[in-house]
Amino acid sequence: MNDVPAKKRIITLTSDFGLADGYVASMKGVLLSLCPEARLVDISHDVPPHEILPTALILEATARYFPPDTIHLVVVDPGVGSRRRALALSAAGHYFVGPDNGVFTPFLQEGILAGAVAVEEERFRLRPFSSTFHGRDLFAPAAAHIARGADYRSLGPALEDPVKFPWPRATMEGDELSGVVLHVDHFGNCITSIKEEDLPAWEAYYVRCCDVDFGPLKRHYAEVVAGAPLALINSMGRLELAIAQGNAAVALGIKGGDDVRVTSKKEAG
Repeated sequence: MNDVPAKKRIITLTSDFGLADGYVASMKGVLLSLCPEARLVDISHDVPPHEILPTALILEATARYFPPDTIHLVVVDPGVGSRRRALALSAAGHYFVGPDNGVFTPFLQEGILAGAVAVEEERFRLRPFSSTFHGRDLFAPAAAHIARGADYRSLGPALEDPVKFPWPRATMEGDELSGVVLHVDHFGNCITSIKEEDLPAWEAYYVRCCDVDFGPLKRHYAEVVAGAPLALINSMGRLELAIAQGNAAVALGIKGGDDVRVTSKKEAG
């Protein structure tokens, strides 16, 4: 990779910092100071604080739509200042920089990951160096140097065991497909671990979560009246639980980790 000229490099930013403070602006200042021609794109700065799995899900859903050689800078880092490693990797035609805490799990799979290093070279760090803001002083400089054309492998020694967490998947139990809610989005839609390709070859699919019957699978939100619950395959290719023009998480009390079941027949009662 690294075939894209530095002046055309894209650096995306994902964090749990929000925009009320100056943390995101500080990282952007470092990036532009070190690589003025970089193009900065915000993916999200409103992921749930310290929540790694939802961040990984957002990254999995969005990174694929960026051009090859894009650098994805991710700072959701509850272990900042601890002994957790800093990570730079090449995967799926892109680069990723951030904490080695499992946030890059979707890109650490065999056949996707091209290589990873621990970011340890001190010459790539900002000075003075803060132990509480690695996003600004460690990750942003590393991402900027890759954007300037540096080989990501120059950032530190090869890493054979980057942290991965068990990626929740759907399981078939008898005549029932089971999964869990992974993430609640801005609209209160509940995104699950069940993917479209997980669905068996049934004629119909009936979905249930938290004792709520979402009925047969729908194609889009307007197939039910406003305020009615529904289940559909969303734009990420995942089973989603929603309320038409409403907030399913709030109205139905659904949260991350709740069980979701899919059957071929409507349950009695």
